[in-house]
Amino acid sequence: MRFIQFNSPNHAGFFLLVTGLLIISTSCAYIKKIDSEKGPYEILFGKSGGFTNIPMEYKIQGNGDVFKIHNKTDLKVNSISKSKLKTISDLLLDCDFEHLKINDTGNITYFITVKSNKFENTVKWNDSRKNDQLKNLYKYLLTTIKP
Repeated sequence: MRFIQFNSPNHAGFFLLVTGLLIISTSCAYIKKIDSEKGPYEILFGKSGGFTNIPMEYKIQGNGDVFKIHNKTDLKVNSISKSKLKTISDLLLDCDFEHLKINDTGNITYFITVKSNKFENTVKWNDSRKNDQLKNLYKYLLTTIKP
């Protein structure tokens, strides 16, 4: 087995500096990968049905841009902050959205779809559904559509 020998303290310092930078850069890349996998990439939400049967649909992208979907066209209506995106992520985790299985349609059907690198899930419910966490998530999503 051969050991690395340094002829001067400067060589040892340089070796430690390079090793430290490699470790830090690898750690930062790993943290970015984890963040991108757990955060939502795209959230679609809205409602359909009722007397007019005109759907109301919105989309929030991972960068915070909010769009109204009208005739299959995305119209930008707002941009939200990273803190609002974090709150949405927390609400999704609180109601275990990834594993939530609800498909209760009615006269007025509300929906939320989340597409991320980790999962894709859609839930649909009507006014008679008793799920306060889901309804609070939907109400919070509605706050993002107005500047």
